[in-house]
Amino acid sequence: MPGKDRSTVRYFLVKLLELVITLLLVSFMTFAAFSIIPGDAASVILGPDATPQQVESLRHEMGLDRPLYVQYFSWLAGAFTGDLGKSTSFGVSVSTLIAQRLPVTLGMSFIALQMVIIISYPAALISARRPGRLADQICSVLGHILFAIPPFVLSLMMILITSALFGLVTVGRYTKPTDDLLGYIVCLLLPSFCIALPKIAMTFKFLRSSMIEQNASDHVRTARSHGLTDMVIELRHVLPNSNVSAITVISLVLSDILGGSLIVEQVFNLPGLGRLLLTGISRRDFPLLSGMILYLALITVLLYFIADILTAIADPRIRIR
Repeated sequence: MPGKDRSTVRYFLVKLLELVITLLLVSFMTFAAFSIIPGDAASVILGPDATPQQVESLRHEMGLDRPLYVQYFSWLAGAFTGDLGKSTSFGVSVSTLIAQRLPVTLGMSFIALQMVIIISYPAALISARRPGRLADQICSVLGHILFAIPPFVLSLMMILITSALFGLVTVGRYTKPTDDLLGYIVCLLLPSFCIALPKIAMTFKFLRSSMIEQNASDHVRTARSHGLTDMVIELRHVLPNSNVSAITVISLVLSDILGGSLIVEQVFNLPGLGRLLLTGISRRDFPLLSGMILYLALITVLLYFIADILTAIADPRIRIR
């Protein structure tokens, strides 16, 4: 196998190993943390009026009296097969609850990401073409304002504007994609917009800096000296060479979008993973919380893993090093 191919394979294997180790560490710390907290699933299920004998009997039945490492490996083996345990507050499996709420959170995240890409790229191109000019200053000021507004404040403002003034949005209305796909998209548009706006400002800032750097590079100046138009230069040279930093930024933005959706779901009263997580916290539902944290960690780690792979594809020098 040639040296360059070996370095590529080694790079991918190292990244995959990092992903597995990170997930194992997160799962262990999560399980250990909920094991240390006073009170367990048995005491939560039976309530404060249960006798010690009843609690001990249920703990034995649920396997909570076994050594911690035995409980952990049993839970981990179940997690690998999709069995994250049974929720103490809902009485159904955690995997089922996540699967029911997943379309809301993933739908909002996907729509918000499309908004981020569609708006931030053209805005960054306009600003980077003539830095310091009026268009650049307007985009930069708007970016700073949007970046400073928290998603929940923006959500409340949007609800006030669209619902109270125009009567366009009914908060808490949710349509399943299996019932009405168009209605599903429409009910997620405004929450997705509230999530996307601060991320648009963040992405714009990074893309603008990268594109200004590319516009000042030697190969772009050479292309201009050969008479190429600005549009051709941007499409052939500026955008492709900005992809490395863009991939990194978008992966960070997407993980932030998933985190921001937890708050926005609560404001818009949508049945997503965010409300499920808050319900688990309020009810001390340890199986649900541990399963949710592991699932969110899995999504985040996978996003960074995909970003590393795409970055290595876009810039082969990274995996060779």
